[in-house]
Amino acid sequence: MRALRLFLSPLFLGVVAGCSSSSTSPSNQNAPPPTPNPSSDIGIVLGASTKTTTAFSPNPKSIALGGAASVTIRWINEDITGSDYQTGTATAHQIMSDNSAFATSPVLGGNGTYSISLTAPGTYTYHCAIHPNMVGEIDITP
Repeated sequence: MRALRLFLSPLFLGVVAGCSSSSTSPSNQNAPPPTPNPSSDIGIVLGASTKTTTAFSPNPKSIALGGAASVTIRWINEDITGSDYQTGTATAHQIMSDNSAFATSPVLGGNGTYSISLTAPGTYTYHCAIHPNMVGEIDITP
C-alpha cells in the first residue's frame, strides 16, 4: 500500500500542476486572428490600457434581439503591438460586468476571445478588470 501511495503521489501532483498552469493566464504566444463577425464582435483596440471609452470598438455596441431568444457578443483582444500577431506583443485584458450580468472572462492574450449570450433588452456596462479605466456598453433592443 505504501509503494502504491508513493507511486501515485508524484503522478497526482503532476496532473494537478498541469491543470492549474494555464487556467488563468494567457499563453506567451498570440493566437491567430479569429474569423470576424461584425454583428457580434467588440474589438479591444491597440493601446486600450491607456484609453477609456475608446478602448473598445464599437462602443457602445448596439444589437437587436430581433425575435431571437438571445444574442451573442464576442470580445477580441486586438491589443497587439508589432508587425503581426506572431511576432507582436499583446497586452492582457479581462472583461468584467459592472453589475454581474455575465461572468468575468478569463485573462485574454493576443487575439483571445470571450463570448457571452444576452437574452433581455437593456444596457449592459462592463470594464477591463486589469485596466478599470477601460469602459464599455452594450445596448440590446427587442
